[in-house]
Amino acid sequence: MVAFGKCKGGGRRSAPRASATLIAIVTTLTASHSAVLLDVSATGLRLEGPDLPRIGEDLFVTIENVVAFGTVVWANANVRGIAFDEPLKPGDEQKLRQRVSQGRGLPPDIKAAFDDWVLGVAR
Repeated sequence: MVAFGKCKGGGRRSAPRASATLIAIVTTLTASHSAVLLDVSATGLRLEGPDLPRIGEDLFVTIENVVAFGTVVWANANVRGIAFDEPLKPGDEQKLRQRVSQGRGLPPDIKAAFDDWVLGVAR
């Protein structure tokens, strides 16, 4: 997959996104990292965390017992865009979207504390 989240002609996302505050485990051949899932679709995801893989690295991501293989297609500071090798199964996508909607009800300070804990900056 060459582009993440873009469809031809309008620069609009080809698959609907859901905002998220979930832990993602990113695993490459040489390391594993924890990250915060920022948004997810059937074709990819965006996540944030320290020391994440570089553009072009192959990996697999585990979120809520959903495992997907993909490649880092863009990077900006501690944020990465991952394109899946194959779209998520509809049941897996629905499961993650449901967890995302549950997380939306959390107060911003709780979400921020959770993100800090996952990123290793909580005191």
